[in-house]
Amino acid sequence: MQGFNRRCGLALVCAGALTILINLILTPLLVNNSSPPIPETTGVYLLRQSASAVAALLFIFGSLGLYLAIRPSSGVFGAVAFVTAFVGSCLVFAIEFADVFVLRPLAQASAETFALVDKDPFMKVGFLFGVGLFALGWVLMSINVLRTKQLPAWAALATLAGLFLIPGLQAALGVVGAMAGNVVLGTGLIGLGRSLAKSD
Repeated sequence: MQGFNRRCGLALVCAGALTILINLILTPLLVNNSSPPIPETTGVYLLRQSASAVAALLFIFGSLGLYLAIRPSSGVFGAVAFVTAFVGSCLVFAIEFADVFVLRPLAQASAETFALVDKDPFMKVGFLFGVGLFALGWVLMSINVLRTKQLPAWAALATLAGLFLIPGLQAALGVVGAMAGNVVLGTGLIGLGRSLAKSD
């Protein structure tokens, strides 16, 4: 276990930094790139979803280290929070993986088939379930950090606020609002990760 917390903390720092960079750089490029009829066929989309997949993978390791660091005082609530965040992060990684290796080649091969798949209700339910479980898990993880008082409260509060600001600001301001919410989320994650890395 020597150095494990530090590596998981660094993973969480990288996840937060990637979240910020994706939303400040790649998302605007994807939104403003209106030349192709299907954004999923572009190189920007490939880069954005690949970076998102890496971030999701880092979330998985970060959640493990975060839970192990505060497990003695977490109780049942902390265990439930960890399992939810861990499984949710795994599902988000699966979604991003499918975006890169399934949906993009499909969009390049057949725009008509891609449109049918993209509108399929079952696919939308799967996406919402994965993202929803991820958000719920990290909300619970942030609350658990606040409960245990072993890591900085500001970082947990920023992570918690970011998770609520993303859908709230997106509803009010569109893509710009979602970007702002993700910056808050990423800042909180960096704070948690730095503190976790120093705790080892």
